[in-house]
Amino acid sequence: MQTFFELSGPLCDRERSRFHIIPVPYEATVCFQKGTQYGPEAILAVSDQLEHFDEELLQPIPREGVYTWPPVESADMPEEEMARIERFLRGERFFADRRFPILLGGEHSITPPIVRVAAEHYPHLSVLQFDAHSDLRDHFTHGGKFSHASAMRRVLEVTPHLVQVGIRSFSEEDVVACPVQVENFVTPGMIEENADRALARILDRLTADVYITFDMDALDPSFAPGVGTPEPGGLAWRTATRILREVSAAKHVVGADVVETMPIAGNQLTEFVAARVVAKIISYNSKSGWDRK
Repeated sequence: MQTFFELSGPLCDRERSRFHIIPVPYEATVCFQKGTQYGPEAILAVSDQLEHFDEELLQPIPREGVYTWPPVESADMPEEEMARIERFLRGERFFADRRFPILLGGEHSITPPIVRVAAEHYPHLSVLQFDAHSDLRDHFTHGGKFSHASAMRRVLEVTPHLVQVGIRSFSEEDVVACPVQVENFVTPGMIEENADRALARILDRLTADVYITFDMDALDPSFAPGVGTPEPGGLAWRTATRILREVSAAKHVVGADVVETMPIAGNQLTEFVAARVVAKIISYNSKSGWDRK
């Protein structure tokens, strides 16, 4: 089985590793380009090309161990898939035992069940969403209430602390039903205008415990073209990593997911960038990694 970083030996020991990579190749409600079910495998396949050394922190990345799990089996019905994800996370006690799960999607609908389980152990949990889309519809044609376009509406049923970064596409329903969320968007334009003020806005709205969900279409298509619903005007790589770095330094990040990678034949850029996002999350949140002074 392909492992993240193609690790072997003690650095990918299941019991000792702090970071746990969990592929979830689920795709049932996407409404434009299909192929995100192949995202987790593609990310793992290119991860062996990553350096195991962080160029910012100047130290090894997998020093606390990175274990890769077999894929979570996909269900035919969205309700059953969400239940399977919850059962798996509870059964393996990732949040209860303070391990750090990183789930690889698949589509964005996998996030709400992860947040539900995390919130059982972190009652004041906040969610940091990187995304081009708000995903605040109550239901959508594809998948109903379990659609990837409704993922953050379901998250709001778990926690009111949702910080949405990179948003540049949303509906009239969002404005009417979730006006506070829309008012609090941190858009690429806001970041370009004043990055320090935008970062302060993000940190101020997050609680002490944070779960990160990173939809690859948050990045500009020039960095990540292989996504199901690309939108122009997205985040640059250094902008996204600065936010990840500063949030990880200031807050207690409890887990993450990286979703919506759609491999393109002959172009492995997006899955490579997604693997780098995973590596950065690991590096920034290593107990011995980022200086939190």
